[in-house]
Amino acid sequence: MQERFTKIMQDWFLMEPVLFQVLCSHELSANELMSCPVRSGCKRLEYNPHIVREMTDAALEEALRAEAVRIIMKHPYERRPDGCSQQAMGLGSNLVIGDNYSHPRFRIETPQEYGLKSGMSFEWYAREVERQQGGSSSEDSDDDSSEGGPGKSEKHRDLAELWDEDDMTVQLINGIISTTKNWGSIPGHLAEILTSSLKAKINWRNVFAGFRASIISSKRKLTRMRPNRRTGFDNMGSVRRFDTKLLVAVDVSGSISTESLQYFYGVINSAFKYGFESIDVVQFDHGVRAVHSLKKVVKDVAILGRGGTSFQEPVDYAHENGYDGLVMLTDGYAPPPTIPEGFKTGLLWVCENQSCLDHHKQWMEKSGRTCVMQIG
Repeated sequence: MQERFTKIMQDWFLMEPVLFQVLCSHELSANELMSCPVRSGCKRLEYNPHIVREMTDAALEEALRAEAVRIIMKHPYERRPDGCSQQAMGLGSNLVIGDNYSHPRFRIETPQEYGLKSGMSFEWYAREVERQQGGSSSEDSDDDSSEGGPGKSEKHRDLAELWDEDDMTVQLINGIISTTKNWGSIPGHLAEILTSSLKAKINWRNVFAGFRASIISSKRKLTRMRPNRRTGFDNMGSVRRFDTKLLVAVDVSGSISTESLQYFYGVINSAFKYGFESIDVVQFDHGVRAVHSLKKVVKDVAILGRGGTSFQEPVDYAHENGYDGLVMLTDGYAPPPTIPEGFKTGLLWVCENQSCLDHHKQWMEKSGRTCVMQIG
């Protein structure tokens, strides 16, 4: 079975260098339980041997092309559209691919089949599909299982089952895009979309990751578990301590949208992937409303406050409690804080949208770094 995949990859080495690189970055593995022929996610490319066995070589190659395009468009690895089921995400991804890349020997849905306009994003299609289905992800909502096989809805759910936000893989894919000269069969307009994705507005997740690296504590502690290179165990060695204290301050004033709050808590959850063992979160409006330490991903958070805004309280709280870094989510509409004398906390201002950042960037940059959220 895997010989068929190997033959396709060998043919792609010269003719389809981008698709070749993308699939080589994923581990090929069989999965007899899934209802779709191939799928990707978690750095794996899975296939159902029973379904693939019935496919022609041409159909299998086009199925792999579709999956490679899906990966290079980063659908399995970027932020999941809020409120969308796996079924809606799988179909939404297919609609983007069907709208931009022809697969005559492998069935891919198009927006026109669902009464939707062309040229929209994966997130837009996923939300429209969810809206059309009335928020239902039941298996009988979209079945084509006339012969007792799996329906469309099950295939779409299985397609997106492995998808999860993964900044490291996104950066890997971006590296492939940025160095590509020969796009092979990928049409010019799609290549432009992929290239422009690297030049979009600031990806503040990357800024957040860089900010984390810049504030990691460089303290060292003595240990006999690591001997001195020259004198062995006669002298104690040392190891670096990575015990960063990070405070995330969430503006819960009335001017911040609920969607922004939900999104930012999602990014706080993703920070655990970077190695944080715990993150302290403070909610504030005109005062500090709640402080809690997160040691694992949270799904539901009670939002308190929703009054006016004052940045002074979280800044003072971070200073008084010796935090290495302070990440501030806000729309910026409040007087700039007075930075305390001897303030050693790294400060990252995360603005709700580009307009807010443009309006406040000048004074924010006097005290720390700045970036903007990306919603939708």
